[in-house]
Amino acid sequence: MRNEKIDFLRFIGLSMIILAHVKPPEILFQLRNFDVPLMVIVSGMSFGLVFREEPYLHYVWKRVKRLVFPVWIFLTLYLGACWAFDIPVANLSFIAKSYLLVGGIEYLWIIRVFLFIALIAPLIAVLNRRVHSNKKYLAILGVFLLIYEVAKYSILPYADEGIGKGVYLLVSYVCPYLFLFALGLRIPNLKAKTNHQLIVISLAIFISLSAFLAFHAGEFVDTQKYKYPPSIYYLSYAVFVTVLLWHVSEPLWDFVKENTGVRNLVLFVAQNSIWLYLWHIPLIEAVQKNFATKYLLIYAISILITYIQTSLVIFVLLPRVSSNSIKKNLKLLLTG
Repeated sequence: MRNEKIDFLRFIGLSMIILAHVKPPEILFQLRNFDVPLMVIVSGMSFGLVFREEPYLHYVWKRVKRLVFPVWIFLTLYLGACWAFDIPVANLSFIAKSYLLVGGIEYLWIIRVFLFIALIAPLIAVLNRRVHSNKKYLAILGVFLLIYEVAKYSILPYADEGIGKGVYLLVSYVCPYLFLFALGLRIPNLKAKTNHQLIVISLAIFISLSAFLAFHAGEFVDTQKYKYPPSIYYLSYAVFVTVLLWHVSEPLWDFVKENTGVRNLVLFVAQNSIWLYLWHIPLIEAVQKNFATKYLLIYAISILITYIQTSLVIFVLLPRVSSNSIKKNLKLLLTG
């Protein structure tokens, strides 16, 4: 079951991520800096709609097929094309790290985040189901976020090597996105009043921290500087914008869907976000224009490639396959 308002937010999130990668002017770069958190919150919203109890290993296998296998297919095609056209690529270590999602191509880090979240998502769903009170649930998330912020700086002195580095990376790059995912699970069920309160609280936190940092730095400090790893400053801005967008998504979507062509484009991008994201990666270096032209070209070409791919899969490949199980897996791997 799909929710078109959620798809609309996913479209906005992906559009902002691609915008970030074409290096827009500083003000635009800051304004769009809610993109990855928005995508994580949206994944929580979607998960709440579709998740059903099933054996954990069966669930994990489906998520690996959905998240990891498309990346491997893309990397094989991309690296194969580089080899065929004698385009220099990095060494074997770089390639191996890309396949393992532990380094290599830098733009694949977001896939690693979604994979980690997917592994823990069923546990978060249990929490969401058992804690009926919205206030209690949001309070738990708030305490979790504060503990994360303290733990992050407590572990920092031991983060240079060995186990300390592993623990630091796990805490710093999984916990904040788990917080966002858990928030996304609950947001669709919140009343308008609670959404208003979330908007006001997150904005107040952002403004307070922004003023504090600006006082010490002598100028406004971009939230991007507190993204790796995510801090409360970065997260508060992202939560403010995301909840605000969710709050106004219904009238915005009603306006957008009046144009059938625009509606279909938005839904196509949202429903094929992983492949569109993957195809935009090689275009980042291939297209050398000013940021606006580069953005439009990368977005348009990525959509075109993805459209051709999904059309070939749906109208050419799948009709030639008799097994329903194989059809399902091919569609899972090559579309979406």
